[in-house]
Amino acid sequence: MKYARLFIWQDFEGRSGEIPAHSLSQARQLLMAQGVIPVRIKPDTKLTHRQWQLSALSIITRQLATLLQAGLPLNHCLNLIASEHPQAAWRYVLKALQLQISQGKSFSLALTEYPEAFPPLFRELITTGELTGKLDRCCFLLAKQQEKTLRLQQKVRKALSYPLFVLAVALLVSLLMLILVLPAFTEIYQSFDAPLPYFTQSIISLSEVIQDYGLILLAIAAGLYGYYVKTLHPQQRWKEKEQKAILYIPLGGKLIQTNILARIFRTLSMTQSAGIPLTTGIKSAANTSGNIHYYNSLTEILRLIEQGTPLFKALQQQYLFPPLSNQLIRAGEESGMLDTMLDKLADIYEADAENQAENLSAKVEPMLMALMAIIVGGLVIAIYLPIFQLGNVMG
Repeated sequence: MKYARLFIWQDFEGRSGEIPAHSLSQARQLLMAQGVIPVRIKPDTKLTHRQWQLSALSIITRQLATLLQAGLPLNHCLNLIASEHPQAAWRYVLKALQLQISQGKSFSLALTEYPEAFPPLFRELITTGELTGKLDRCCFLLAKQQEKTLRLQQKVRKALSYPLFVLAVALLVSLLMLILVLPAFTEIYQSFDAPLPYFTQSIISLSEVIQDYGLILLAIAAGLYGYYVKTLHPQQRWKEKEQKAILYIPLGGKLIQTNILARIFRTLSMTQSAGIPLTTGIKSAANTSGNIHYYNSLTEILRLIEQGTPLFKALQQQYLFPPLSNQLIRAGEESGMLDTMLDKLADIYEADAENQAENLSAKVEPMLMALMAIIVGGLVIAIYLPIFQLGNVMG
């Protein structure tokens, strides 16, 4: 969306609404141009990509499909959903769509003005629904696909975030012990007037380095992170290397690949069921894959298909797609049941990703517990090791 913030307004007649603008004065000017004299305007939500999350769109799509199936007109459906939606940004978009449709514009054409809120796949299926007269069915397909995608993403995110959380806790505990606990024991050790064990002395030296140069090290780390975010991360070559490395990280790489395959084949299955051409479906799958290397593979597959190559042969030339997908798609193309086989593949990879997500926690948890025991236990041993030798020192 081209504006930076959403403003809530109210006029003398008690009417209210939302309007996007860059500033308060611009919002007032836009309202005046529409014939609205506002008595109160206040800034509300910043319009960033975070406002247009798939979870909110999934709920809206499900509500829209249900209302359409009940026989309500489209503009009335949008008005009902907008009146009950808790987020101001979505209320504004839905009311704007309802207004444009009531003025005679098609739903699919109105959606193109809000690309941040409605992804290309959403717009393509809505276009198909309008052309075939099955808008409610296309909305149900979209809602089903979005709900499955969200459920799988949540499981994958939970499985991958758990090890990072445990490692962060272990690091925080270690730093607190090195900064707060160990210095108190250091003063006691100095009163012994005896050499400390090598292990304890090494930990004390590490603690002193962190206390003396901790802020400098933190500033260097922050600078490196800023350099990565501002300079390295935006580079296409760096993104390709980074996303390729993610696909092959131990334990989690296979889960990420399976999740991407499930998303790709679910998109292809849905577009085929809706009657969208295969080439258009492949473009949508490439855009929703979320990985540069899968995007490039699908782009190459699309080029081969446009030259007359069957889908299964095009897949055979791409190492990112396992043999199972080639076999089932070949069977689907030869039997004329490609949409069924694509749906089957999506189900297989979704179930596989869910199983891997559950197994990942079971595999990683013992390793993380052992790592925490080594780190925290090593610090405790280093702290108390001189006390164990206190008898010899006093003797």
